[in-house]
Amino acid sequence: MAKKASKGACLLCKSSYSGTGMAKHLQSCLPEHVENQLQKKKVKSQPIFHVMVQGAYSPEYWLHLKISGNAGLKDLDQFLRDIWLECCGHMSSFRQGRHELEMGSKLIDVVRPDMELIHEYDFGDTTELLVKVIDQYEGPIKGKNLIEILARNDPPEILCNECGQALAVEICVECQSEGSGWLCESCAKEHGCDEEMRLPVTNSPRTGVCGYTG
Repeated sequence: MAKKASKGACLLCKSSYSGTGMAKHLQSCLPEHVENQLQKKKVKSQPIFHVMVQGAYSPEYWLHLKISGNAGLKDLDQFLRDIWLECCGHMSSFRQGRHELEMGSKLIDVVRPDMELIHEYDFGDTTELLVKVIDQYEGPIKGKNLIEILARNDPPEILCNECGQALAVEICVECQSEGSGWLCESCAKEHGCDEEMRLPVTNSPRTGVCGYTG
């Protein structure tokens, strides 16, 4: 499966960076944005975290998030389910090293800058995410949104395994177990496996897993 490194746009200033480049960029862009918000409006300030989430084994999928310190791990879990993971209502967890964290915990009580957590969704066909706390600030949160997206990777360019030319749009789960199965629209029409074994290519580290369709 041929992939190219993914980039994405900062939603605060529209500049484009890779995942690691975006982390460095937001360390200057985000506090400047927060300061401008505080100066322009009389808004209540609260602890906020800049958090990067990426596929533990597929780092081309990444999110940069601004999260209220009052948000619970359960809020972050639901957010990740909604945007990246949910397929069949599987169980999930956060852990730091071998220590599992309580879903009811607030971020302000359990995380700090430079901390890394692991999030696991589905304890059978597990999708594992690396959660990195980049920094902590004091600033406003937009309305009732405890979590805001600061940046997200553009869909990775994954080439078709059959022709090696066009971008894949479907995954044959049966062939995927043999290290192939990524199909462009044209090759998918000619592919011999049952169509019920196909899943759509999605912009998510869970693409091609279980029954995930985005």
